[in-house]
Amino acid sequence: MKKLLLISCLLLASNISLAYEAENITSNDEVIACIDKYGEENSECLGEIEKKSTDALNKTYAARLKEMEHFDYTEWWMGDEDRKKRMIEIFKRSHAEWLKYRDDYCNVAATGAQGTHFLGNASVGCTINMNKRRIKEIQMLQINNLK
Repeated sequence: MKKLLLISCLLLASNISLAYEAENITSNDEVIACIDKYGEENSECLGEIEKKSTDALNKTYAARLKEMEHFDYTEWWMGDEDRKKRMIEIFKRSHAEWLKYRDDYCNVAATGAQGTHFLGNASVGCTINMNKRRIKEIQMLQINNLK
């Protein structure tokens, strides 16, 4: 009986932990690793992981943009060069707007850490999490739905 109670408590605790992490956009395992390794002196580590995340986002964006620029628009039904140009411009504009959204959103998300030494952690955690989501969104874009 005690084993069953212990297992139930452990499962409940792990589910609560997972639910909290999934609901807190500022929580990030890489940030936690920086904190664990460097304590409050983690700004260099945070800078490195934020740069790595931003580089991954930029690489994904650049690859999709290049794919769009080299795509043969005649594969689209009633495709034309003007439609292709509009698509590329909209993609560029939407990404620039998304970057502003990310920064504004993360400023709001990190508000609870304002005035504490956790502000950098919260801000970087949010940026990394948002970048991961954006990378998935960019990867989901299909230029040619026939494939």
